[in-house]
Amino acid sequence: MPLVVEFAAQEPEWLARWWAEVLGWTVVGEAEVRPDGPGVPLRFVPASEPKTRQNDVHLDLRSESHGDQTHLVERLFNHGARFADIGQSTEVPWVVMADVEGNELCVLEPRKVYAYTGPLAAVVVETTDPREQARAWAEELDYDIVAEHGEFASLRPPTGEGPYLEFLHNEEPHPGMLRPLSH
Repeated sequence: MPLVVEFAAQEPEWLARWWAEVLGWTVVGEAEVRPDGPGVPLRFVPASEPKTRQNDVHLDLRSESHGDQTHLVERLFNHGARFADIGQSTEVPWVVMADVEGNELCVLEPRKVYAYTGPLAAVVVETTDPREQARAWAEELDYDIVAEHGEFASLRPPTGEGPYLEFLHNEEPHPGMLRPLSH
């Protein structure tokens, strides 16, 4: 069963076009963005209320080198993304940003583990029980559990291509507008 990541948006069609431009993907229908290669579709639906808190799901974008990471951060910034503070240490090697509607994302430093993911390295979910959530999603999606330790669990499509689905421990996940959905 495929994975779709859904964003609630104040302007779904506009946000879909923004993400399509940033990722180099294609808008399908009014407000869905799909990759031409590895990846998961992003769907944008009308929000019932404005975003006021940090999402419990965010996207990690892949970079191939430190120069590529810098270029991607600049590209996102020039497209309207802004730097975001979600309580991260100033010592982290990734850059935390928010898209034009405030949805958090990370631009990762180069990591070999994400070599075959396409531009989207991972869909990251904050939850009180990462291992339980990972097992449930692995069964639902027929994904492989590739890491499970402490406060982290990670899934991968059996093809070995496309983004990881990662679960991080958070005692108080923030209600967010970004949700992984199966269809």
